[in-house]
This record gives sequence, structure tokens and C-alpha cells, in this order.
Amino acid sequence: MSLEADDRLATNKRAGLDVEVAIADVHVPQLQLVPDDVVDYYDAVAASLVQPSASVPFVGICLLERGTVVEIKSAQVTYADGARGRFYVRPAQHEALLEDGGVYLFAVCTSDAGREVLALKVVPATVVDDVLGEDPWIDGGAGRSDYAQVAWSRIFDPGEVA
Repeated sequence: MSLEADDRLATNKRAGLDVEVAIADVHVPQLQLVPDDVVDYYDAVAASLVQPSASVPFVGICLLERGTVVEIKSAQVTYADGARGRFYVRPAQHEALLEDGGVYLFAVCTSDAGREVLALKVVPATVVDDVLGEDPWIDGGAGRSDYAQVAWSRIFDPGEVA
């Protein structure tokens, strides 16, 4: 991997962490963040009951019980080339979420450095499994895990992203 790719990965990782903190601090304060060195297949746990709201709708479930594991995925609304951003899902992480009855909390963010959250949605891993379909995994290449790409428009109606 080149130095430029390392820098881009570090920048993307930092942006993702900033979004996780904003979500837990502002949008869903019932979530308790969990550092990657504690567990690496989810980012947060519901510390208390989480119910859907106008700003955080749920798909396929009515509430998050205390203890539910939550993987937070963020995507830019658009890339520099104008294409819609994508969420990256890793197979081992996805399988662990399926086994634990976990959910994804998807966030679409502005494309600027501030990564302001534009839209959120909670989706059970079982529903994401249906979105992924059969054999969605792309070879990650040298030393990287496989992944699937999901355009945010597969999770959100474009009218929901403002």
C-alpha cells in the first residue's frame, strides 16, 4: 500500500470516528461507544432503550433494547466525481452482527471535512443481509479483508437526505 493510500485510509478512519462521536453525543445519546481495541466488529452498545424518531428512523424493528450491538457506518453524500457515497461492509463483521442480533446505524454525511450528519437510519443486520444479496463480497486485495459496497441510496430514499 502506498503512503498516499495510507494517508487516505487514516483520513477516512478519523472522519468515521468523528461521525461516531457526533452520533453518540448528539443524535443517539443512549449509545455507548466501544473502542476498536475492546471489540472490532461493532462501534457501540445501546446503554438504554432506543426508540425511533423522526431524525433516527428504524427499518424492520420497533426499538433497540439495552445491550444491542450497533455498527455505525457513514458515507459521504457524494464523492468528488459526483457519484453517491457508499457504505463498506466486511464479511466477518457482518456475520458477527448477524450472530449477535446486531444492527447497523447508517449515516449519510456532507462531503466536506466537517462530515455533518444529514440522515440516519437503524437497520437490523438481517435486513442488510437481504440488501447485500448472494455473494456480494469483493476481494480486498493484499492483506485487506473482503468487502461489499452499498450505495447509500439502497438504504435511504434520496428525499430523506437533506
